[in-house]
Amino acid sequence: MPSRRPRLLAVSLALLAGLLAVTVCAAAAGLAAAAPAPPATPASPATPAAPAPSARWTVMVYMCGDNNLEKWVSHDIDREMAAVGSNEDVQVVILADRTPGYSTADGDWTGTLVFNVTKGMRATPDQAVADWGERDMGSPQTLVDFVTWTRANYPAERYVLFLWDHGWGWWPGNTMQDRTSNDYLDMHELRHALEAVDGVNMVGMDTCLAQMIEVQAELRGFARAVAGSEDAIGYTGFAYDRILKGLRAEPTMGAPKLAKLAARNMRAGHDKWTVAASAVRLDARWDELASAVSDLSWDLAVGLRKHRKAYAKARRQTARLPQAGYPEVRDLYDAAAKLRKHVPSRMIKADCTRVMRAVRRAVTYEWHTRAEGRLHGISFYWPASPAPPRPGSSFSQWVNFRYYGAQLNFTRLTYWGDFLAAWGR
Repeated sequence: MPSRRPRLLAVSLALLAGLLAVTVCAAAAGLAAAAPAPPATPASPATPAAPAPSARWTVMVYMCGDNNLEKWVSHDIDREMAAVGSNEDVQVVILADRTPGYSTADGDWTGTLVFNVTKGMRATPDQAVADWGERDMGSPQTLVDFVTWTRANYPAERYVLFLWDHGWGWWPGNTMQDRTSNDYLDMHELRHALEAVDGVNMVGMDTCLAQMIEVQAELRGFARAVAGSEDAIGYTGFAYDRILKGLRAEPTMGAPKLAKLAARNMRAGHDKWTVAASAVRLDARWDELASAVSDLSWDLAVGLRKHRKAYAKARRQTARLPQAGYPEVRDLYDAAAKLRKHVPSRMIKADCTRVMRAVRRAVTYEWHTRAEGRLHGISFYWPASPAPPRPGSSFSQWVNFRYYGAQLNFTRLTYWGDFLAAWGR
């Protein structure tokens, strides 16, 4: 077996590259970051004639309600965001897309509107600052246009981007479900979009299964912190009114502290289905975690023939995500703890200890209900059988195969995909 060192050096260099420079990947994807949004028809006199004075924070919410979440667009804007609104320190800007059939609230409009949220407003067309017609929220170009337009019109010292919709971790075909366009914003497309706009300070994932390490690997280098849930979340997700109140009370806070504020207010008790929330730093602490996972993955692959039964026992005992109902998703820290307990290898035990320590350092806030038991803020993908599709293969096996074709950064930064390939044989 070749030495780990060349690959570990490559992992380190790859992580360093993410810190130092923006690559041309976005250009290859055809994203035009420099251009403003496509022709936008002003919806009202509220359209800004000139950029607003620079704020401390601009809160951007990319809100895809072009699906069965349509009624929650009005709910979150009218009842939560507009309960607080914008001020000179904190500007709140939303790109909201709706579809017919699920709600008649706020004038039963459809299409894609831009709102600069003010206290007491409702998300009606006359309150929009721009009408973008029908936009594909599953297109990375739409996200690039929104961030670029918002920065030009509502500049700030720092920016946070909330992604609001359905989601299912790293799996393609689930996040930003645009029913009209029949499109989705997959994780590698999200990475390209963030790359094209030189990133943001923080990302809030108001989607299910967002705190998977595979998702975090797409954000690393383009945000300093992320807030979200390991598990499935309820319809109301983040309590935006509480987040905005906290941010307005302390507008000088940095991205890691805002991520903690957001995660705390996913647990606010306003939604019985939200059972876990966490905040994670995407800096050198996360890099150490990725390196530790890569080392563990290598040693697991080396010892697979000898210790397969111990691995399987550890996996069976690792904490699952009960709301998600998908057995392939497990808590990363708990998996390392169970492997350390059951695998009689000093090297693997040491690797597991390092992973556990790195998780504790990267996760700055974590909460879960008692029913969850052993969650620690970051989940990952560990299927029972990641075999490629073949005659007679199950749907689960077919989905597992997509891990290798999802263009995930995590499979480039670590050996975990290599271990899964061996694990499935």
